[in-house]
Amino acid sequence: MRLRLKKLGAIAVGLAMLAGVSACTSSGSSQDSANKNVTLQWGFWDQGAAGDKTYQQLADQVHKKYPNITVKLTQPPFADYFTKLQSQLAAGTTPCIVSMQSLRLPGFASALEPLGDLMKEQGFKTSDWDSGALKALQYNGEQYAIPYGLSTMILYYNKDAFAKAGLAEPKPGWTVADFEADAKKITEATGKPAFGQSFSDLHMFSMLYAKDGALPVTSKGKLDLTNSAMEKAFSWYSGLSTGQKTASTPASSADIPWGEQQFVAGNVSMAVDGTWDLVQNATTAKFNVGVVTLPVGSKGGGTLSANSGFGISKTCQYKKQAAQAISVIVGADASKTSAEQGNQPARSADQSVFFDAVAKQVDSKTPGFSAQAKEVLADSSKGATPFISTSNWDQTTKVIARQFILSYTGSQSPKQTLQNVQSQQGQ
Repeated sequence: MRLRLKKLGAIAVGLAMLAGVSACTSSGSSQDSANKNVTLQWGFWDQGAAGDKTYQQLADQVHKKYPNITVKLTQPPFADYFTKLQSQLAAGTTPCIVSMQSLRLPGFASALEPLGDLMKEQGFKTSDWDSGALKALQYNGEQYAIPYGLSTMILYYNKDAFAKAGLAEPKPGWTVADFEADAKKITEATGKPAFGQSFSDLHMFSMLYAKDGALPVTSKGKLDLTNSAMEKAFSWYSGLSTGQKTASTPASSADIPWGEQQFVAGNVSMAVDGTWDLVQNATTAKFNVGVVTLPVGSKGGGTLSANSGFGISKTCQYKKQAAQAISVIVGADASKTSAEQGNQPARSADQSVFFDAVAKQVDSKTPGFSAQAKEVLADSSKGATPFISTSNWDQTTKVIARQFILSYTGSQSPKQTLQNVQSQQGQ
């Protein structure tokens, strides 16, 4: 889940106003008017070529329904998005429409407008949505963003590599012992480490959760990396490269999504990735892709989940128009269009549309993929636990990458690594 957000300088604002168009960032004092021509900035992170096209089309649909509203979409890389957003908050140039991930919401909720009354005015009905997706974007009981998709973590595998190693393909419910045995045989058969390690929070911590029920943050939002379950699970994860020699280690701490990228490139045969990449991974990889739930440990099972959606910045001058725009971007027509393009929607009514799209786009290459995906996503959703984060989670993820690579490479013990991050970021 990539562009630089454009700042609207005073000169540009002035020229736009002279042309009868008001540009909305976080500053200014223009009067609100239902029929006034306004331009709303929409900050989102890069969705890949196909995804970027989809969301630009949605921005265009807003103008089609509300001719007085123009939405300008900008999409920096995900790795830069939240750092950029912090800078925009400081500079007073926050976009009116803010894309938000549930893991980062605690750190940005104070900059967002509660959506309850605004969305009711647009006919918003909670019953139309997956309840878990809605809840993930609430903070202290307030809804701060409206979700656009469902996101759980699953394991992607190379079906051809499993066949080459003489292995049966994994099924939902397979265990950590199964995973380790298969990884060893694939590494021997292909001459490449079978599994791709990652620094991506959801990807890595979901594996630790599935193995030992380990969680990095308490239910009250406090960093808790030194609990016994986390130490056990992280030692195992690091040991996949340092002990078992079956995992590929990121080349540097900057290679956050290492495992998932190496998988699509064909350099590893298994990696954890989100359900949002289901169609892209299956169609981009030059081999047959399979999916399965995360391997179950003796005290684990399930996965962590997160959701992303769209909110309104508190400093937005045109909150009513921003709510109208969001009602189109996540509306019934948009949800169906997005589902038809292979994105699993948060709206309950369009799940069948999504799986029909998966079948249309992937099954001709990998027969049976859509049926397998439907089973695995259902199992994954049933066992999903929302990922609770801290108020400074975005900063913590950067420290995690710098420290965790030391454990992956064996130059620092897993226990010391966790203690270092805890001491630097614990609150």
